[in-house]
Amino acid sequence: MLTFYQNVVYNFFISLGVLLGGCLLGGVAATLNGQPPLKTMVELCERIKIWAIVVALGGTFPSFKVLETGIFNGEIRSLVKQLIYVLSALLGAHIAYKLIYYLEGSGKL
Repeated sequence: MLTFYQNVVYNFFISLGVLLGGCLLGGVAATLNGQPPLKTMVELCERIKIWAIVVALGGTFPSFKVLETGIFNGEIRSLVKQLIYVLSALLGAHIAYKLIYYLEGSGKL
């Protein structure tokens, strides 16, 4: 059984990997189709960011169930844990987005 901290790290890296992998392979597909790969990668990052978070959390329904029990049954501890999991996945997806964004050259370091 995974500990709380292990789950936080897994959520972070799963969302990071889903977004980076999807965008990098989307860039390869754009190259094969004659489209600009870096521009396509940034557009893909914007479109699939939320899905990377959902994948890292293992689907949306278990997360909503924990949030429901936390709010309506007063289980604050499980509510806080779930919020930290969501923030971890969000942070991983956002860092992946920023990496692709800076790779494309739109942002300044």
